[in-house]
Amino acid sequence: MPSNKIIPACAQIVQNQIQPSIPARWRSQYRFGIQALTCRPFVSLASNARQTVPHPDTASTKMDRLVGNAGLASALGAAACNLGFVTPRSLVNCDHSQFGGLLAFVGAVQTGKGRAIPCLVNTTYWAGLPAHEDAPKSRQRMRAAYKALDYGLYDQVRTTLDEFARRLGFWPRLVFDRGFGGEALIRFLFQHEAIFYIRLKASRLVDLGGQKLRVDQLLANDMTVILKGMRLRVVRSDEPVTGEPWYILTSDMAKGRAKILRIYYHRFEIEETFKDLKHILDLDLTKLMKPLSLKVLLWFASLGFILVHLASHCHPRYGQPRHPKKRISWYRQFVEALQRQAYAQMTDLITGRL
Repeated sequence: MPSNKIIPACAQIVQNQIQPSIPARWRSQYRFGIQALTCRPFVSLASNARQTVPHPDTASTKMDRLVGNAGLASALGAAACNLGFVTPRSLVNCDHSQFGGLLAFVGAVQTGKGRAIPCLVNTTYWAGLPAHEDAPKSRQRMRAAYKALDYGLYDQVRTTLDEFARRLGFWPRLVFDRGFGGEALIRFLFQHEAIFYIRLKASRLVDLGGQKLRVDQLLANDMTVILKGMRLRVVRSDEPVTGEPWYILTSDMAKGRAKILRIYYHRFEIEETFKDLKHILDLDLTKLMKPLSLKVLLWFASLGFILVHLASHCHPRYGQPRHPKKRISWYRQFVEALQRQAYAQMTDLITGRL
């Protein structure tokens, strides 16, 4: 899509498709969040607010209310589900990423274009917060809040996925890295008859014909196995030049081995999405102390991916034969196009072109 059409297309989506899903009492906050936190590099909550509202006290009050609004965060999640870009055939990559002392659990739809589109966000405290007595006071408070939680990390994952499926009315296909290979999550997905793909550690034990074997001891590259009473399938990739093969545990009994490996290959799109959020929008600078604040921030930042995905499926220039180090992601192109348009009138005025 030409850059001069990006803003009108995004405006139509924001006003006609997303805004109607936001309760009327929160629409003013929603518009403020779009202005302050979507497609705008992050400096701090206070600075981004002042860039949107000139009076510092008013800006601070509006931002405090925004990032403390759990209902709006939930409404944004529901609005994303209502947009229709997640379908029963969608492949949703799921992973955690650390933001300071907080941890985000994000689900994002595979595109095959190098970046996944966020559709699910939840946050909590990071388990790696320092426990020693000379840790900064702020980190000690966050550590205390983490220890006071009445749920574990993967309890939250199961609850989040269950709510996501209920909002959608179906279970999309889910793709996980090997950090999600615990029995409780696998059984949860199996009981809900979800199609899932989870990379296993080579040492994971499965049952084959009544014999316990490590997955790296399976003789074939594609075998049906029993894991804790669940009939599943293990697909192994070819031997890489370095490292170990992928061992993909899946409930998908229909697709061929090559297709399943391709599905897992595109799991890495969510890693690139995290990189863009952290380095293009500078969210790696966040020093937030409350999971809800990060959740609201990530939803508004994620709207940028959603907007460009819905506004244009062309993703210009991405994938054209260029040197790998010179390829530009379609999301970076989108942000840079917005910035060009935003500053064009000011620079023309300064340089005398107006």
